Order: sequence, then structure tokens, then C-alpha cells
Amino acid sequence: MNRSTEDLISVLASDAKPVRRLAPPWRRAILWLAMLVGLSALAVLRFSNVVQVIARNDSLGAAAAWGGSLATGVAAVFAAAYLSMPDRPRRWALLPLPFLALWLGASGAGCLGLPSASQGDSDHCFIFVVISGVAFSAFLFWRLRRARPLDGRLVAMMAALGAAGLSAALLQFFHPFVITWVDFGAHLAAVSLVVALSGLSGKFALRGK
Repeated sequence: MNRSTEDLISVLASDAKPVRRLAPPWRRAILWLAMLVGLSALAVLRFSNVVQVIARNDSLGAAAAWGGSLATGVAAVFAAAYLSMPDRPRRWALLPLPFLALWLGASGAGCLGLPSASQGDSDHCFIFVVISGVAFSAFLFWRLRRARPLDGRLVAMMAALGAAGLSAALLQFFHPFVITWVDFGAHLAAVSLVVALSGLSGKFALRGK
């Protein structure tokens, strides 16, 4: 090693700043979920009638649909946290798929035998899921950027699916009636829009500084 190389190393070392190590993905996912659940709980306690919600969703199908959306959100958040690390396999993206199938299947089955027309609130449901899903996604993006993920688009789509699933689960506390086919279509369209927009912007939104 010649003198110029030693001088270069000395200069680089003198300007180096300590880097705070990222917490394990599972711990970061739990922390994000705790924050989101805390904010959602405040909204539910302030604006929702929990007793009426429970009475309206007392069937097994309704409980399965709600549980599916919640599990999809939680699993997708964990998947995003693990996929943000460069040494984790892409198969983590498969984690939320069984819960997504449960959510969609139970929601569709619950609409069987119901009238196709809604009570005029499908547009409100669409707006709710889109706005809350985008807000939750932005929060997750902000936290995921520190990991500098290699595949920002895939990570963003997982984060957005998690945000949209949690938003759909939260929506049930403010949904004034049983979900019909039109409502189900509006929910599905809103979730798809949030995931698609996040996928398009993920490459840039998750670019760390």
C-alpha cells in the first residue's frame, strides 16, 4: 500500500459519520403497525359506534372478510419490511396472498343473495380507502427509505397493499350497511388503485438519501 492510498483512507475515515443500524425487519414492521393501529383506534373510538358494527358483522362470512383484510394488511407490511432488505428473497411477496384470497373470497361470498345496488355510499367508500391507503403508504414509504431497497417498486406495492388492507379493515367501523356487490367493487377498485399508483412511484419514492 503506497502513501497516497493511506492518505486517501485517512481522509475518508476523518469524514465518516456513524451510521445507525436498522432494526430487524420484524421489529420495524411491528412498530409501524403499532403506530397505525394506535391512530386508527383513536378514530374508531371518536367517530364509530362499535356496538352497531359488531351487530352488523356478526356472521361468520363478515368476520372472515374483515379478518382477511386485516391479515392481508399485516402480512403485506411484514413482507415490505423484509423485502426492503437486499439479502431477503423475493418470495416474501407471497406472504399476504393467502389472506388476500380469504378477504376477496369471503367478501364475494357475503354478497351472494344481496341486491346489486348499494345505498349510494360506494363512492364514499372508494374515497375513504384511497385517501387513507395513500396516507398509510406515505408513512410506510418514509420509514422504508432508510433501508434503500433494491427493488423499490416491489417493496412499494407490498407496502401499499398493506396500507390498503388496513384501510379496508378500518372502513368496516364506519360502513353504515352490509357490503353489496357495488360496494365490494368499489373497495377492490380503491385497493387496486393504491397499489398501482405506489408501484409506479415506488422506484423514486423509496430512493434513499
